[in-house]
Amino acid sequence: MGYFEDLTKAFDIPLMAFGAANSIAVSLENIDAPTSTDKPYLASYMLLADTEQADLFWTERRDGIYQVDINYSSVIGSASINKMADKLNAAFKAGVSLSRNDICAEVQSVSLGPLIVQNGWAKRPLSINFIAFTKRL
Repeated sequence: MGYFEDLTKAFDIPLMAFGAANSIAVSLENIDAPTSTDKPYLASYMLLADTEQADLFWTERRDGIYQVDINYSSVIGSASINKMADKLNAAFKAGVSLSRNDICAEVQSVSLGPLIVQNGWAKRPLSINFIAFTKRL
């Protein structure tokens, strides 16, 4: 496996499980999103900072944001979006650890961006700020 794929999957897999448990579609990066505003969905994106090299306590460290855009029809208001944001915040709250193979990521904070209305959609980005480490050799 590879670092970038494992780190992305450490978040993608729980997000897919979250979507199934909450009856909302999930569109992972580079996978087609629903086009009909009748079906709300979550869209995910991995935004990474530069890698910091090892010191005595860990092998590699990387900060980043796993962004989840919450997409609903623009004609139903913001309550549904905010309720979904609350559910995501509970699932990916600060302190949650996610891992895959040699990667361990810890959620540092969760923040909610402004509501963006475009092309019939109301979208609100939720940023899951994390720090990731590779296992000690």
